Amino acid sequence: MTLMLPKGKGADAVKYLKELKAPTGIKIREIYFTFGRYDGMIVFEAPNEASAMKFVMETGFSTQYAMETLVAVPTNQI
Repeated sequence: MTLMLPKGKGADAVKYLKELKAPTGIKIREIYFTFGRYDGMIVFEAPNEASAMKFVMETGFSTQYAMETLVAVPTNQI
């Protein structure tokens, strides 16, 4: 999951996220707008860390959001 903190584009970034399509290899589970320390979150799956990094970097550059990405492991896989 990637947490997002806006640094720029405002309404343009919101529109971009609403229309965001997953690139090849990425599966977007959900995009949330949130209250609190972060203003948004993208929950997605990627086949590997390199693909995830590329997706997060491209999204961050396009929206001018500061991004913090976490790897989450479902409890049923532990």
